[in-house]
Amino acid sequence: MAARPARILAVAYGGGHVAMLLPVLRALRRAEPAPRIDLLALTTAARAAREAGESPLGYHDLLHLLEPGERAQALALGALLRDGNTHPDITEAETLAYLGINALELRQRLGVAQAEALWHAHGRQAFHPVAWFARVIKALRPDLVLTTNAPRSEQAALEAAHAAGLPGVALLDLFAPPGNAFAARRPLPERVCVLAEPVREQLLAAGWPPGRIAVTGNPAFDGLHDPIWAERATQLRASLGWQSRGVVLLATQPELRAHPDSPWPAGDDLALAMERTLRAWAGGHEHAALIVRHHPNHWHRMPHGADTPGVHLSRGADEPIEALLHAADVVVVQASTVGLQAAVAGVPVLSLRCAPSALGGIDYAALGVARGVADLHALPAALDAVLRAPPPAGPWARRVAAADAVAREVQSLLPMEPRA
Repeated sequence: MAARPARILAVAYGGGHVAMLLPVLRALRRAEPAPRIDLLALTTAARAAREAGESPLGYHDLLHLLEPGERAQALALGALLRDGNTHPDITEAETLAYLGINALELRQRLGVAQAEALWHAHGRQAFHPVAWFARVIKALRPDLVLTTNAPRSEQAALEAAHAAGLPGVALLDLFAPPGNAFAARRPLPERVCVLAEPVREQLLAAGWPPGRIAVTGNPAFDGLHDPIWAERATQLRASLGWQSRGVVLLATQPELRAHPDSPWPAGDDLALAMERTLRAWAGGHEHAALIVRHHPNHWHRMPHGADTPGVHLSRGADEPIEALLHAADVVVVQASTVGLQAAVAGVPVLSLRCAPSALGGIDYAALGVARGVADLHALPAALDAVLRAPPPAGPWARRVAAADAVAREVQSLLPMEPRA
């Protein structure tokens, strides 16, 4: 009798986490022989998975793994915790199952009093259902567990795999600086796939063995290399008459909170000041041009400055960020993910280090993603320097599909003879 194909349990939350995983699943299915993949798409990941053509499982689909009495307790607990923990993209049945199963395991592990205290202190962040995932693994019988770096269910799935003697592969979305929660987790997965060599060095500094780290890139960024975006960028530059100009993309964000070392408050003041400064700069440079792209969730509330021969205001989703990045010769950010996307695409990045989001969050200059600019007054001169002498692409740039690289790492860990 022929051996069954290798089987993978993939687990992901929504947003950037499932966006990383879906291209890898497609790459794995192109392999010969293709493994069987069970995707447990958690919370908002389910909609993204279905839209990508997947048939994902949810907690509700696995309720039968509980004993009848446990099932009743879980659903009752889910109903108690439902208020304030719903989302329009998540069904009522899945909400009750997800909350209830996690809360039940918390009670079984810690007792009612301690579990309730932890819930009141941390909410859903208290969930860590390792025993539940031991049941899932026993039922689905995977040969490998594949997740991202998200906590709670994803980390619990990796720990349950480790306890069952199965390899685990995790995709780390961004960075692992000192103090990073993912870098400090134990036990380690058999493999972690990281964005670039500097992230590998961060994990090595955190004590990870070299053999467990693979530099693959982030599959969520693979779309940057689709030829359609270069075509769209050429069309955009032509429509604006900017074929021979050096184009700057300003990608702003609202500052969520102030920082004691920054002169800028929370809100949009810095983003608007950056736009004013760069509009004035572009007005004095006949061979340069500016695209202003305020955060897509906030651009509608910003003052809409007029387009000029050297300035174009990008409006919402009409112009995808991928096309704007390919149209740009340099990108200016505070701490937006657009800065990292630009670096992956090989476009030079300038980051404003006086921004509260850089001082209290992600400092791209310190990470080597961008050239740092101390304050707003120094930004025009920094732009002149980069456009005059563009730097070579740095270690973050990637020109090949990360999904294929991650798939190869997964395949290398699958057993030659899958479990019967």
